[in-house]
Amino acid sequence: MNTKVLKFGGTSLRSESTRKYAYRHIVEALKTHKVIVVVSAMGRYPDSYATDTLLSLGSEKLSKEEKAKLVSVGEQLSSLKVCSELLEMGIKAYSLSFQGSGIITDNNYEYAKVIKLDNKEIKSKLNEYDVIVVGGFIGISYDKKVTTLGRGGSDYSAVLFANMLGLKEVDIYTDVDGVYDCDPKLSEFAIKYDKLTYDEMLNMKARVLHDRCVNFAREHQIRIYLKGTFSNSSGTIIEG
Repeated sequence: MNTKVLKFGGTSLRSESTRKYAYRHIVEALKTHKVIVVVSAMGRYPDSYATDTLLSLGSEKLSKEEKAKLVSVGEQLSSLKVCSELLEMGIKAYSLSFQGSGIITDNNYEYAKVIKLDNKEIKSKLNEYDVIVVGGFIGISYDKKVTTLGRGGSDYSAVLFANMLGLKEVDIYTDVDGVYDCDPKLSEFAIKYDKLTYDEMLNMKARVLHDRCVNFAREHQIRIYLKGTFSNSSGTIIEG
């Protein structure tokens, strides 16, 4: 079956109005593909379910294992909220649990190493549903503990899911419609790149994409389309 991976960041999901833009991209992709939707926690601090907001609810005395469980709530809520709204739109959607996502890691709770990808559950659900919504950033250890892939790890999750399904491209949506030579929110003269190599992206240190995402994409030759949720621009292609 034809399948696409679409990843949406927290600012794209923070409110009902912003999520409507995300859903337009999902509906468009559904015309030709089944869709894996990878979601970050909704919003940014101090939004209620953002990662830093959730961390602020806990004590510094929490263990790394407990903090991983705490922040995972953000992606779980985001996945279920997005799935609920897609179902209300009449789309056959399913929210996949972290346990079923197939990203198996070691026990480094803050920056887990991926040691196995298991596509059994996600492929099974793709046979039943048109959209699978899954939280990014989170893995599960062999002993069933929640782990995290590092800040910005939802980008990494997106290419992991692509590789899991034998796909060679992902669409990553943010609040900026591509990679620029400087911050377009600060300079009206910022120039957008149409294409970048993986190495060029890594050397820019632009913090637009998680380094683990770019390194994995380079290793497995997965093309990244970095696009704007609120734009119809073609964005920036990262490949080669």
